[in-house]
Amino acid sequence: MTDLIAQIDHALDAGDVAAAAQFAERALQQGSKNPIVYNLAAWQREEDGRFDEAEALIRDAQSREPNEPTLYVALGAVKRKQGQLKQAIEAIERALELDPGFAGAWQERGATFETGGALNDAVSDYRQAVQLDPRDPAAHAALASVLARQGFGADAAVHAHAALQLEPENMLAHNALAHVALEERRYDDAIRLLEPCTRDLNDSREVMISTLTLLGDSYDGAGRFDDAYHAYVRAQALFESIHSRRLEAGTRDNLDFLDRVAASLAAADPVTLTCPALVAPDTQPVACHVILTGHPRSGTTLAENILASLPNAVAIEERPTLILADQEFLNQPDGLNRLGNIDEATLQGLRDDYWQRAERAAGQQLANKLFIDMDPFKGSRLPLIARLFPHSKVVIIRRDPRDVVWSCFHTNFAFNAATMAFTTLERAAQHYAKTWTIIEAALHDLAIDAFNLRYETLVADFDATTQSLCTFLNVPWSEDVRRFDRTAQRRGVTTASATQVRQGLYDGSGGWRQYEAYLATVAPILDPWVERFGYN
Repeated sequence: MTDLIAQIDHALDAGDVAAAAQFAERALQQGSKNPIVYNLAAWQREEDGRFDEAEALIRDAQSREPNEPTLYVALGAVKRKQGQLKQAIEAIERALELDPGFAGAWQERGATFETGGALNDAVSDYRQAVQLDPRDPAAHAALASVLARQGFGADAAVHAHAALQLEPENMLAHNALAHVALEERRYDDAIRLLEPCTRDLNDSREVMISTLTLLGDSYDGAGRFDDAYHAYVRAQALFESIHSRRLEAGTRDNLDFLDRVAASLAAADPVTLTCPALVAPDTQPVACHVILTGHPRSGTTLAENILASLPNAVAIEERPTLILADQEFLNQPDGLNRLGNIDEATLQGLRDDYWQRAERAAGQQLANKLFIDMDPFKGSRLPLIARLFPHSKVVIIRRDPRDVVWSCFHTNFAFNAATMAFTTLERAAQHYAKTWTIIEAALHDLAIDAFNLRYETLVADFDATTQSLCTFLNVPWSEDVRRFDRTAQRRGVTTASATQVRQGLYDGSGGWRQYEAYLATVAPILDPWVERFGYN
């Protein structure tokens, strides 16, 4: 047993966590009760997607060592990887109570904040981890990565180089430097940084997904479009390979979910789903309630930061504010029929749950605010919105379907069932068509107060378009909207559009044309929408 513990220590000193986990598994089978053995065995189960087993191991160890901080950090990591961020924070903060100087706890809490989109909080915790353990390359690399995403290139480079001095093969640090080079349009520099990292075709670490995506973006910027396409294909194949085990058995993505919503909407009575008389405008807790949606990569982040630049505006990014109504009414074939017939008390309970989630996401009270709930996935939730919030203002972004689908395919999204649909061009096109089938049916059948915002018109005639949008929202137009890039920098945009939005008025139209040959395979799916929206 002593030899195995020594081998674990040696593997960890060498930075080989996988080897350490193998030794830990053997030690566990031989009856070891050492917390590090349990932590490593749990880590291996996390990597395999066996989260329940990982948590059970940690809980078992905690029953014997209730004041061991490393076990609380390990539990936090398990919870984070399952998306249970509140429980993750609670576990890690218990570790910090036991040992405020534990750098690993600060780093794990930073990772949890980063996962939840609280990038400023993540930076603060990563800085604390670096201060406590300046010789840890992982802490420097994590800090560099977030700083690069936020646009703080010089600071990111300092910590990326610090990580590489300690660990020359640290891929996250290479990614941070490449991200900085991409923002500065030094595409060849980014390629030189990333190509050596991607030569091992068997490397299946999750960080490789972002590395391959950055390499594809670098090739694209350098005009090497075929190389870019193949880098994106590798990234998406790895994304699916890693994350498919996190889905429910028999589920590949959420395309079936969209089919169920469309069928449920077709079977519902549109009269009962739209009852604006039930809710007087002055009973809503905000001055103006804006739902901003469409489809991912259509321009919702740009529009959000424009609106967030207005006085008295509060905006949140892609938060599951409708999750209770989702669970109750969108996963059942007769769900929307039932939604149309529920009583006012039940409706108000769903509204109250929504506003509680919205205020938690905003981190402040929303009374008398211009509140923008931006979520491109809420397009498929328009039937819920029509019933719950008949006085809301719905802004729907339209963009060339080919640009949208191509952008979904080559973007490195956070995992969820919907983003699993973007791992191939065919499924991304199907997702687009199914989403817009729901949106168009909802707009046709339900009394939704909607503004159709065309992305290409917004970037071509900014002032006139934003003035029309403000007129629709009944709010005064302000020249502040022209400075939405500063708003994005201040807010710390966390969506995949962060880099473009920080660059100011970024026109991404026509990017699909360099990949037209590859998109030809999905033309039968997209052409009807290209025709319908006037992009032909």
